[in-house]
Parts: sequence; structure tokens; C-alpha cells
Amino acid sequence: MSKLILIRHAKSNWSVNVNDLQRGLNKRGYNSCKLIFEELKKRIDKPDLFLISPALRAQLTYENIFLNWDNKDNLLSIEEDLYHA
Repeated sequence: MSKLILIRHAKSNWSVNVNDLQRGLNKRGYNSCKLIFEELKKRIDKPDLFLISPALRAQLTYENIFLNWDNKDNLLSIEEDLYHA
């Protein structure tokens, strides 16, 4: 059975003046990623496919939650349309 898991990016950093696509995460965002990682790892198997916005904050959220989950290859697709969704 397939499952769909939707995760919004962690708290973004507004302390620097950058293009919205280049806005990263703030300290709270990185801390949230650690908590989310710990809870998800208890509750689900690592997803097989990741569809990610091209926004830096979305990619950093993915990396900090899923990249080091296990040695399983990550099927990753950057989806331009997700940024405008």
C-alpha cells in the first residue's frame, strides 16, 4: 500500500536579505528537523521517493531529516511546480 507524506519546510531564516528561493533555515528550523527525524524514524519506514521544491529551505529540510536516515538510496526529484503550489 502506498503512503503519501507531506512535510512543509522547517522555519526559514529571514535575518538575511536573499532571494526567496535562496532563503535557508534558521536555528529553530534546524532544531525542528532533528525532532521530526527522531519521531518519523520511530513511526515510518524511510520513504522511497522524495518530491522537493527547488527552494533552498525545502532542500535543507529534506537533507536534515532524511539524507542520513539509512544507506538506502534516495529517489529525489526537484519539482519546480511545488515552489508555486
